[in-house]
Amino acid sequence: MTASRTSVHDAEPRLASARRRLGAETALIPGLIVVALMLVWAVHNGGYDADTWYWGALLMVALLSAVLIGRGLRSVRISRAGRVALVAFALYVAWSYLSISWAGSPGDALQGSNRALLYLVVFTTMLVLPWTVRGALLALLAFVLGVGVIAIVLLFRLAAADHVASLVISGRLSAPTGYFNSTAALFTIEALTAIALASRRELPGLLRGALIAFACAGLQLAVIVQSRGWLFTLPLVAIVAIVLLRDRLRVAAAAVIPVAATAAPIHRLLHVYSATGPGAALNHAASRAGHSALLLCALAFLVATLIAWGESLLPEPRPSAARRRVLGAVAIAVAVVAMGVGGLAATHGDPTGFISRQWNGFSHPQTAYGGSHFTDVGSGRYDFWRVSLDAFLSHPIGGLGQDNFDDYYVTHRRTSEEPSWTHSLELRLLTHTGLVGFLLFAAFLAAAIVAALRGRGRPGLAGAVAATALMPFVVWLIHGSVDWFWEFPALTGPALGFLAVAGALGAPDAADVAPSRPSRTDRPVVRVAAVAGGGLAVLAAVVVLGFPYLSVREMSVASDLRQKDPAGALSDLSTAADLNPLSADPGRLGGTIALTTGEYGAAQRRFEQAVSRDPGGWYAWLGAGLAASASGNRALARHDLEIARGINSQEPVIRMALDRVDSSHPLPPVTAIQDLAAEMST
Repeated sequence: MTASRTSVHDAEPRLASARRRLGAETALIPGLIVVALMLVWAVHNGGYDADTWYWGALLMVALLSAVLIGRGLRSVRISRAGRVALVAFALYVAWSYLSISWAGSPGDALQGSNRALLYLVVFTTMLVLPWTVRGALLALLAFVLGVGVIAIVLLFRLAAADHVASLVISGRLSAPTGYFNSTAALFTIEALTAIALASRRELPGLLRGALIAFACAGLQLAVIVQSRGWLFTLPLVAIVAIVLLRDRLRVAAAAVIPVAATAAPIHRLLHVYSATGPGAALNHAASRAGHSALLLCALAFLVATLIAWGESLLPEPRPSAARRRVLGAVAIAVAVVAMGVGGLAATHGDPTGFISRQWNGFSHPQTAYGGSHFTDVGSGRYDFWRVSLDAFLSHPIGGLGQDNFDDYYVTHRRTSEEPSWTHSLELRLLTHTGLVGFLLFAAFLAAAIVAALRGRGRPGLAGAVAATALMPFVVWLIHGSVDWFWEFPALTGPALGFLAVAGALGAPDAADVAPSRPSRTDRPVVRVAAVAGGGLAVLAAVVVLGFPYLSVREMSVASDLRQKDPAGALSDLSTAADLNPLSADPGRLGGTIALTTGEYGAAQRRFEQAVSRDPGGWYAWLGAGLAASASGNRALARHDLEIARGINSQEPVIRMALDRVDSSHPLPPVTAIQDLAAEMST
């Protein structure tokens, strides 16, 4: 009897260990679903469009609910720093929703808060999963290989001159995210992470060769993008990456092939920008760049695979701690030299003049200096940041409200641009959610980084994988400090998602936690309350995401129908306005359609609805004024147009409409809309 009891007791730990291993392996399934969603966002304009990320947010809520129900809250292991990060992020999102109450455009604040909720759910899902080192490595590989395939496909399309004009806008690659700088950041994330993974001896030689080839493709496409923000932030990104990554000399050595393969055809890569005239010239330049890039990617694959196979035949060296420090310093020096060579090539051999021109032209409009966008100077960012700081100083506690920068900028600008975003993560936080939001998000980042660094501190492959998982975050944070990356789930999703993976790798394992006496959280009443609270939270998330998503879908259908069936489009927009009573977008679009079809009464009602939901938006006031003018109500038209001019004094269409409002030939609404469309296309 005693022997039987002993065998049972011995079997229990083994059974528990087997259950933990099974749970960890099944954690890879939801993790890969999240990675697949990131890749879907990447190929659909970076996930920027609301009708793309809204359904992704609903999917993530369902996935997180399934994970928590399947695992049970008691089995979730999160480090103390991870819990602090989670609470701080949740408080930031709650503060974001609260900002709807003081936002000038509540509909924009709701949509921005819903986007923040999406990122919270992505971070939480990746944090609570029981990641193993193997699982985290596979998730990273899936993401890198997925983006790498996108890069190779783009190079093939360039080489084949396949609809190049839809990929390259004004001589710069915008696909797949639709925005130059976010495309450069996406491929930099892919290249940097691929290089870090390719340096690991644990991976097969063919896979390491493929990773180096994909890194080549990513870097080459980033050069074709010609993002000056990317060029300026790349040195800092590389230095921070080398500091964070393990086995720095191996990483630096792995980077030699992709950097060399990018530098070799750099003149062809840069020439795509200068060949922006006739379509034939652009196609020819893109084809030459694509063929050269693909050839070098193939060569890089062969060389890297042979090196990896040769390395596998040699014993792994184990240098002393002092030697590792020396090798780390050498790796940083190699990275600095490589960046210097790349910068010299990108600036056409004149880095001093390049930096001088960029600094002097920072606060001036853009001016072209040569056949490369890298040599152009001037930007609206100086004014964007000036107005952002002014908005923060005017509303220091709560900010303008989430995603409410655009209306404020139009009335305070010194440029002709109308940006929706501050072009800086830090200024976005201060401007949109004030000091409270900034501190809450800073607390989240600090705690999440602490948790991730604990994962990085684990020995062996575990620490190396955690360090590699930080690479998307490094690019996103550094480059995103001078650009608007928060709005792209294809960038923010991987940055925060893999940051959570790194933190999860540093969390205590269930086997390492000493058993304790039952706590008050084990009481049935507390468990029931927790389940009820979780259910209410999920229901609230579904409601706050679901109705705006349905509204966005109705708007998308209406936009498709506006030419063939204007009446049906207006009906869909009425439904969209009812589904989201805070958004002014259905009223603006409906008013525009009604104006173009001559239904001036309906147009005025819809623009008035938009004005009631977003009083600071100049376009709705202009539309209402045009509708009143076309209806013969000159007094009302003059009132609305003067308000529009007070908001946007630089808009020529508003001035033209006001000049002609009392004449016998007022500005026709169709002409005004056509002029506005022409302005947007230039």
